[in-house]
Amino acid sequence: MQATPCKTFAYTFARTPAGGEVILADGTYDPSTTGVMHWDTSAYTTRSAQIPSGTSKTANTYVHAKNPGKVVINGEWFVGRSATKHQYITVSGVKFEGGVSLYNTNNVTLSDSGVHGSLDVGTNDHDNGNTYNLIQDVWVWASGKRIIAINYRAHNSVWRRVVVRGDGCGVAACQGSGNPNVGFTVYDSHDVSIQNVMVVDRVLLANDSSYSDFAIASHTGGQYSFGRNEWLGTISANSPDSGYYMEPDVGTALDKTIKISNAVAWNSTDEGFNIARSGTNIVVQNILAKARSGEGFRFAPELSDSTNTNALSNLLILGSGTYGLNASVSASYVNVTGTWSGGLYNQTTPTNTVAGAPLTGNNLKHVTRVEAGSYLKGKGLGGADVGPSIIYRYGVDGSRHGDTNYNALSTTALWPWPNQDRMKTDMCANTTRGFCSTGKALDGVSSVTFTSYIWELMGNRMPSTF
Repeated sequence: MQATPCKTFAYTFARTPAGGEVILADGTYDPSTTGVMHWDTSAYTTRSAQIPSGTSKTANTYVHAKNPGKVVINGEWFVGRSATKHQYITVSGVKFEGGVSLYNTNNVTLSDSGVHGSLDVGTNDHDNGNTYNLIQDVWVWASGKRIIAINYRAHNSVWRRVVVRGDGCGVAACQGSGNPNVGFTVYDSHDVSIQNVMVVDRVLLANDSSYSDFAIASHTGGQYSFGRNEWLGTISANSPDSGYYMEPDVGTALDKTIKISNAVAWNSTDEGFNIARSGTNIVVQNILAKARSGEGFRFAPELSDSTNTNALSNLLILGSGTYGLNASVSASYVNVTGTWSGGLYNQTTPTNTVAGAPLTGNNLKHVTRVEAGSYLKGKGLGGADVGPSIIYRYGVDGSRHGDTNYNALSTTALWPWPNQDRMKTDMCANTTRGFCSTGKALDGVSSVTFTSYIWELMGNRMPSTF
């Protein structure tokens, strides 16, 4: 009852029925007072407890803020134990100070929430698996962490409209060989759909080992094999290293198919896209890469399989480095410009090159689209643009992997970005970097928002329609 609220999570969850609802009143929840949503009562006091599982996809235990953005939980949200899978749980409208770990879970949802600290879906220290989890409309930022967000041995996950920022690590675990720093990674996982996820303004501190905004890896076989993962409408902005570095190990048991569609690597310090050792039947289409060194787009998959049907199309590449397009298979409908010491192309020459200078005239003004009337508009494979279109949302809100239209491109506008005012409040408390700028958008009047920041990455004013 709201008139007589419970005082601790332990008391509350002991009385919450499976599939019940818990409403969190405004305020700060702390280990010393209310406890936190965690199993470890020694670290987090006896006031803490885990959320009880629901009973089905349509009967989740639902824990949410009465007023989204007005609830802060000082401590990690930890779900599941090695021997106990927690499932059918939804948490919404909360800010976590301490990270989130979906450790042994099935059908768990985190939505409309901020996570200060790493966000881990899955783990490597048990074999029970994490499946069918949904991360939707969430923002994650952290310092002192090597990886900010990870999908680790967790299958059939959906990450939808997630913003990730790394604020530098600076500890020994992030330094030296074998300790790469990453924004978002899919590791030893299959059937993962990454939809409108954006890694922005990640930084490295002195001695942090560089790697990438988006990364993938796979070091095992069997149930943890990598494959059938997709990146749809994703953006890497101002990476301190690479935009997308994707090299899962060879020899895993599952088909290592990946799909990258409508993706951007803008202003990467090193290469834009590196896709290698990724098996066969890879589809990369409608990408924009601007690199400041290295290669704009490198593609070197395993080619031993005679049934290989790798397909690269509608690639827009600019910048400077060694090669613009370095691909072991031919690409079609490609525009490469810039200053490349080794030349525009290496290994193969693309078919159907589309000539022109994208930064001149009314061609490419925003990383999110090709302009109407551009020589790039409608001139790609199948009448698509040469370059990305990141205007609409992917997936039906709330849908999980395998649901109807869970990964379909919708007609719902992606912009303005959901929860961007809360994001700015949460993520900008200690920095004015990137979209946390205290200045004005390029209209000279409006404050910088996440939407205006992404649209104005190229130095052109955001269209008034957005």
